[in-house]
Amino acid sequence: MLGFLLDEHISPVVAQQVISKAPDIEIYPLLTWQGGLYLGFPDEVILEAATTAQLVLVTYDQKTIPPILWTWGEQGQSHSGIIFVDYQSMPPQDFGSLVQALLKLWKDERERGWTDRLLYLKCS
Repeated sequence: MLGFLLDEHISPVVAQQVISKAPDIEIYPLLTWQGGLYLGFPDEVILEAATTAQLVLVTYDQKTIPPILWTWGEQGQSHSGIIFVDYQSMPPQDFGSLVQALLKLWKDERERGWTDRLLYLKCS
């Protein structure tokens, strides 16, 4: 089942609003996940932790994450999935759009396999 880990650039309010609308969704903001243990950690460590927890990372980071994924792919290392969000089409302060897009994605894609999958989140 699809579960989300929101990177530190996505407000915990997004997770709260998603849960209030669909309590079955597993969604965690990095700020509070594992007691905030991973705040400030390198992206590789966060990706490894998300993979271990079988959570798909939701991130705006389209600069440092892709090179990590490229390296992991060359090494045959899998990840649990990445959802990229674009600053232009869905700014971080637009909680409503983020919430609606995540809800729609979960409804449409929750049963699909997410290992090594990349997706760009679209406004609903």
